[in-house]
Amino acid sequence: MLVVLVFTALAAFFGTRAVESDIEQRVDQALGEAGFDDITTDASGLAVALKGQYREGQDLDAGIQSVASLVGVGSIDASGVWEIDAAVAVDVEIVGAPVVFTWSGESVTVAGAVSTEEQLIFVEESLAAVSLGEDGEIRFAAIDTGDVEVVEGLASEDEWIGTSIALVGVLASTLNEGSVAVNPSGEVVTTSGKTETRQEKRDLVVATDDLVVALGADGFDFTDGVLGPPKPPAPTKAEVEELDRTLSELIEGKVVEFEFASDQLTDDGTALLDDLLVALVEFPAVSVEIAGHADTDGNADRNLDLSQRRADAVVAYFVSRGESPDRFIAVGYGDTRPIADNSTAAGRQKNRRIEFIALEG
Repeated sequence: MLVVLVFTALAAFFGTRAVESDIEQRVDQALGEAGFDDITTDASGLAVALKGQYREGQDLDAGIQSVASLVGVGSIDASGVWEIDAAVAVDVEIVGAPVVFTWSGESVTVAGAVSTEEQLIFVEESLAAVSLGEDGEIRFAAIDTGDVEVVEGLASEDEWIGTSIALVGVLASTLNEGSVAVNPSGEVVTTSGKTETRQEKRDLVVATDDLVVALGADGFDFTDGVLGPPKPPAPTKAEVEELDRTLSELIEGKVVEFEFASDQLTDDGTALLDDLLVALVEFPAVSVEIAGHADTDGNADRNLDLSQRRADAVVAYFVSRGESPDRFIAVGYGDTRPIADNSTAAGRQKNRRIEFIALEG
């Protein structure tokens, strides 16, 4: 009778649900102190229902007695508690929904499960900081995390969440629409989207390579679902060989000239490209790699950048003359592929070159 009076008084003062919540917290604490970590509590008025499991050898009656001694507990229903063999008892792994970043235009949405409110805030702040290029233009004007659930007990995302958001930033710099899905329980990261040109596709592969390696180091498999444009009808082997031979003959003993330390073509450079363009027009189905190379003078990173910019400049010139950008792939190799001795002036001159390679696919 005293317990009922106590409950009635407390309920009148605090409200019934507040009192029930207080009872649940105190029962959970008592069970935890007694070693029953896998039993949960549901209070309804004075009645307490216990659900969960305990290991063989634990004294459930003692645990129930510790609960019965608490103020506010009227009755205890332990029918939802069962014993499990201690030899096979395992911790239950909490699995949340995969985290999926999906963007379209300037909006990005996030769905799935994270472990804490702090992690959700980190996701929001990191996406808000994604920028385009060196000018710092913010990529996403709208960020929607309404479909993200915070799941208590979920494994921390610290090892992979930052890398995944960086991957979103790299892909979103090129793709107007796309997604990155991370399934921690399956240890898989999957991307999707579509590029407009083969060059964009290749550039994305290069740009994301370090991030893919980092995810692999954390145990994740990576599935690249970003599609390039449909491939044109494959040329015949004879067409590829003929174009490759013709390009080699036209450029033999010559170089595509640029201004010193620049990606600006000279008049002689564009004249040579015009000669090569005649052959390209004759075999429109054959794709071509434009490869830029440098000698070892100067900084290696600078040489790599210059070789890429020069290859891009050749592609831009061909496109300006009516060729489809999708048939070309521009690659800068820097000073990594010499064909002559860099210790001599003549050798370095040969190494500063543009190569044209006909591709079968």
